[in-house]
Amino acid sequence: MNTTNYSTSATLLKAILAFFLLLTLFFLSCKEDNELNSFLTLKDGPSKMEVVANGSSETFTVQSNGNWKVEPLRKESWFKIDVTEGSGDGKFTITVAKNTDQKARAMTLFFTVDGRLQSNVFKIEQTAGTTGEQQDQPYLKIDGISTKLDVLEAGITGNYVLRSTGKWKIALEEEANWVTVSPMEGIGDTPITVSVNKNTDIERTANFLLFLNEVPQTNPLIIYQKGVKAQVEGDVIFSEDFNWLTYGSEIFNATSGETRIASWTAAELAKGWTSTINSTEGGGNYASIYARPGFIKLGRTNYGGDLISPKLSNIQRTKNLLITFKAVRYASGDHNLLTVGVKGPGTVSVSQFNINNLATTNSNLDACRAAWQAPEATYSFVIKGATAETQFWLLSGAFDQRSGNWPATVNRIFVDDVVVTVIK
Repeated sequence: MNTTNYSTSATLLKAILAFFLLLTLFFLSCKEDNELNSFLTLKDGPSKMEVVANGSSETFTVQSNGNWKVEPLRKESWFKIDVTEGSGDGKFTITVAKNTDQKARAMTLFFTVDGRLQSNVFKIEQTAGTTGEQQDQPYLKIDGISTKLDVLEAGITGNYVLRSTGKWKIALEEEANWVTVSPMEGIGDTPITVSVNKNTDIERTANFLLFLNEVPQTNPLIIYQKGVKAQVEGDVIFSEDFNWLTYGSEIFNATSGETRIASWTAAELAKGWTSTINSTEGGGNYASIYARPGFIKLGRTNYGGDLISPKLSNIQRTKNLLITFKAVRYASGDHNLLTVGVKGPGTVSVSQFNINNLATTNSNLDACRAAWQAPEATYSFVIKGATAETQFWLLSGAFDQRSGNWPATVNRIFVDDVVVTVIK
């Protein structure tokens, strides 16, 4: 006779229900943990911004692990928040306008992280105006700057608050691309940013004209930046010994390990030296210059290569320069021409050199080292009218040195120890 054990079935059913109940509680617990893990605090724990009647501006640092927002209880025109949202750690600035009312005023700010409301709030409280009289005479001023901002050579990016009783505008009196103010116009109290570039030149000044309700103000905003010493004859503005290159061998005819510029590291390329892609037929469409330990080889069989300097960014205004360098010919069987020139402003005093200096045997280390030290290894030329945009170049002969197009199919030259000096 078949019988059913109802007691056993009921026990099994209860066990299953208990399992799913525990599983549900587990996931709810995980959810609660995730919600608890989302947080937002303000550095140093401020909960209130107390502002005098004349207004003020203050920046607060957010510490958070999610996407956060700052939201006021209601929108009103007497305060501004910049910025209102961010991700992770960040900052926001509260700017409070002048209170011309006899009543104090307040506002509460709320925070959310990843869409979830946080328990902490922040209050803005401003005292009442001192009298019931009408607003003061119209004004336009910048907190922290009277009429002049002094800046060091390194430059700055500074945040300020422009205070105004109406519509304002800032206009640059003369062209000065080294300084910017943003924004350049607005209404009422507004955060502004003043950015001044690094100065490698002598001291400089820029004047910004101020307008309030279209009326020009008496005193301009003066940006003065300190400069470096004025460059004079004999000042070295650039030098390069290429000691950061460590490829291949010092022995001239040992070519194993020498490395084309296309394979240099990012740090080496960041030094600013470049070369022209050789597009001559059969040239492989690559630049034909090679790194050795502390010097560079220009050119290869049938094709020349050039070495282009970084921009001479340390030049103040327009200068005449003496370019001095060392050069050694690869071997006695090579052609010996080195041509030179400039990219950008300036003209060269000579356009070519015959490089006759070479090692007595280019397979001997001592002979190769001696070739660099010989008096005839040093060459120089002048660039007239150079600026911070000027670059100079050195080319081993010509880009096309194939038979019939050049006196020899090889015109390889080693280059090292470049020095650029100011002259009259």
